[in-house]
Amino acid sequence: MTGRVKARCVAGLRDERGATAVFFAVGLLLLAPATMGLIDIYMITSQRGQLQDALDTATLYVARSSATAPAAIQTAGDSALRANLKLPTGQVITSSSFVLEGITIKGRASITPPTVGPRLWAQADISAASDVLRNSNNVEVALVLDTTGSMSAQMSNLRTAAKDLVDLVVKDQQSPYYTKLAVVPYSYGVNLGAFENAARGATKGPTNISAASKTNPVVVTSNNHGLYEGERVYITGVKGMTQLNGKTFVATDVTQNTFKLKTWSSGSTSNANGTSWGGYTSGGTAQCRGEGCDVHIFTTVSNKQNTWNKTSCATERTGSDAYTDAGPSSTVGWHYRDNSGAAPCPSASIMPLSSNRTALKAHIDTLDDAGSTAGQIGLAWGWYMVSPEWASAWTGSSAPAAYGTRELLKVVVLMTDGAFNTPYCRGVAAKDAGSGAPNTDSRINCDGTNGDPYAQAAKLCSAMQAKGIIIYTVGFNVGSETQVQNLMRNCATSPEYVYMPNGGAELKVAFRAIAQDINSLRIAK
Repeated sequence: MTGRVKARCVAGLRDERGATAVFFAVGLLLLAPATMGLIDIYMITSQRGQLQDALDTATLYVARSSATAPAAIQTAGDSALRANLKLPTGQVITSSSFVLEGITIKGRASITPPTVGPRLWAQADISAASDVLRNSNNVEVALVLDTTGSMSAQMSNLRTAAKDLVDLVVKDQQSPYYTKLAVVPYSYGVNLGAFENAARGATKGPTNISAASKTNPVVVTSNNHGLYEGERVYITGVKGMTQLNGKTFVATDVTQNTFKLKTWSSGSTSNANGTSWGGYTSGGTAQCRGEGCDVHIFTTVSNKQNTWNKTSCATERTGSDAYTDAGPSSTVGWHYRDNSGAAPCPSASIMPLSSNRTALKAHIDTLDDAGSTAGQIGLAWGWYMVSPEWASAWTGSSAPAAYGTRELLKVVVLMTDGAFNTPYCRGVAAKDAGSGAPNTDSRINCDGTNGDPYAQAAKLCSAMQAKGIIIYTVGFNVGSETQVQNLMRNCATSPEYVYMPNGGAELKVAFRAIAQDINSLRIAK
């Protein structure tokens, strides 16, 4: 028995039939973690691709949206990312960021790594990045602002609201797309400032006299004198009939080359009787004293004679170009005022298109209140600011781009706080001006050449819309002004472009809303 036991022990020591299982078990313990790690690597690679695809989709979604506020952009991007990214149980999104830089949406996201095998080494989060250039547009905006006397208590709010709009619309990055803004303050008219001669041309100079008759009344010959019926004319330098010199007459029976002379006194005229005067021998000039001249002498509604000086303001355009954006010409309306301060030109002038936020806001800070409301004039000059027809006046970087240019928006924002009450006749507030306009001693004795200011504004709005210009309107504190409300609604491009704020706080909100909407149109239209 002892021998048999010994033999079996020896045989057991030599038996190798279970060795494979032992080796497999030991090998499995060593190889399993490595195998799981390889699976993790595969899954990391696969999930990085899935994350990239989902992030690309989310970033593109944001780029195609109209979101401009940082919170709205982040919310839209994060929602789209989560909707497009399906993660295994246990994995989560550790970060996501969507921001607008210039016109580029930048998306960034990361997720935790997969956890199939044991963590034999530290594994960083899986990350991806995506940049999408937004479809965008160049933007030209004209901000037309009511600076009349009725705005006295609200000028601070208006300046703040306008500067907020500038900050939101005019971007730091001006390439590949630009954003520019022009400022048009208005009251009695629109101050052209340094652009007066470029926009309207010089005043009329004197014309040479070649004959003067010894008749009652005197008939003066001066070829192509340019006078109109009833215009005052100042004569000097005549030899022979020296009684004409240094006097102002009324021109009547006007033809292209001749006119008769009358004198004006105490509200009535009488013939200039030259029968007893010396005979004309030579020389002399006739200088107009009416619209288009340096000095305008006119009869008022109260039958007084006023002598007013030209200002740098523009009033209504007349003739066939009254409701067009035809380029600079002599048809741009003149403006006159007296030395005592009646009918002043707004102190702040226009500022053509600019991308300089600092300069724009500094210009807005100069706005001050005075005068009555010629809103039809402000509206017209808002149009001219973005019209390519005026590129010869607003030169360089201020020149508007051509109509129909691809990826271009032209916008006019019209703001008013009251009735349009000041039509013009020959550069002076007309006889039929409304309540709040200059008094009868400061109105010329003729009705408005272009008629009702509201009708004028309506025609301008229609013409601007026909050119593809987007119009926003802001009727500030006009709850009792039915005509103003109707104009604001009819002039705007669509109902959602109409704002009727009450009080300074609402005015600021309205301007910010318009700015955000312009930005939305810029990136989504």
